[in-house]
Amino acid sequence: MTAPFDLQFDTSWPAFPVALRDAAGAALDGQLYAGLGSAGAAWYRLDTARRADGWQRMADFPGTAPAGAACAASGQFLYVFGGAITPAGHSARQSDAVWRYDATLDAWQRLELQLPLGLLGASALAQADGSIMLFGGYHRGQFDAFCRAHAAAGELERPLLLRAYMSRPVAAFAWNRHLWRFDPHSATLQDDGMLPFAGTCGAVAIAAAGGPIVASGEIKPGLRTPCTWHARHDASGWEQHALPDTASGVPQEGVAAAFGGLCGGMPILAGGTHFIGASTNYAQQQLHAHAGLAKSWRRELYGFDGGQWHLLGLLPAARAHGLSFQAGQALLLVGGDTDAGAATLETLAITLSNGPGRDTVSYPA
Repeated sequence: MTAPFDLQFDTSWPAFPVALRDAAGAALDGQLYAGLGSAGAAWYRLDTARRADGWQRMADFPGTAPAGAACAASGQFLYVFGGAITPAGHSARQSDAVWRYDATLDAWQRLELQLPLGLLGASALAQADGSIMLFGGYHRGQFDAFCRAHAAAGELERPLLLRAYMSRPVAAFAWNRHLWRFDPHSATLQDDGMLPFAGTCGAVAIAAAGGPIVASGEIKPGLRTPCTWHARHDASGWEQHALPDTASGVPQEGVAAAFGGLCGGMPILAGGTHFIGASTNYAQQQLHAHAGLAKSWRRELYGFDGGQWHLLGLLPAARAHGLSFQAGQALLLVGGDTDAGAATLETLAITLSNGPGRDTVSYPA
């Protein structure tokens, strides 16, 4: 960085009315929409021009509410892809549905399209042409089969089943490594080919000036990657960049379920969770890499200057598993949880300025 940056935190935005984890949401024309996940079928809207009105309850989701679904906006609609559902009387499974929410009519509709792959934990990113890019996602067949077997197993069998499932290498989980593109006009999904990096879950997708960024995330349960991938300006491929050291000096494990987006034009990655020591364990062939390790919630806030990531500072509190929204020059952190999974309802606005004049930064800086 060529200049010091001043982080500003604002907690005056309306708090979310219920616990919000593993949720879905997107911004559309100054309106923020959020719900599902731990909120169940509830769906809320916040008008950023009328913040005093708070989050307003909208039409409930009409199906079994998914957790960990991907979501993005296009036109007057928001689209919700996949996620995990638990129908009454059944074990958890991945949804193959795509739902469309009409922001004008406040109405939901399930599309005829059936997803050909699992998108639990995937990242969705709206494009200027109206299409939606989808990155990552948990293998649907493996997830569904494990959930069925775990539900049917006895109490003594379940730990053995879990250990066998987790004690496999990254490649065995077969998470989605393809870039998929959804066309809202034809309601079709197109495979745009294999990506040069591992399939992720809980990564942050950022619509940066030069092209999409896919930042960190899990590459198998309990194991994160410290790498971020940036599409080249000329669409010739992807560049890899690594996150810097953590503020506490522990090895950089990468983070999953973090917050991210553009803050004053700069790509930002904040918070998230990891297991300290998982990367070392995996490198030493301990394939159940996070076995016996405590899950850690993080406070670090990183910014990308066009060439590398930098540690810009710390969030007021550790935080993960919520939603991120861009509101003007600010990045909003909505819902999620903090240390040990304690829910937080606070909406935190982050702004970033460089120097005493507090001029908004631009990307690349």
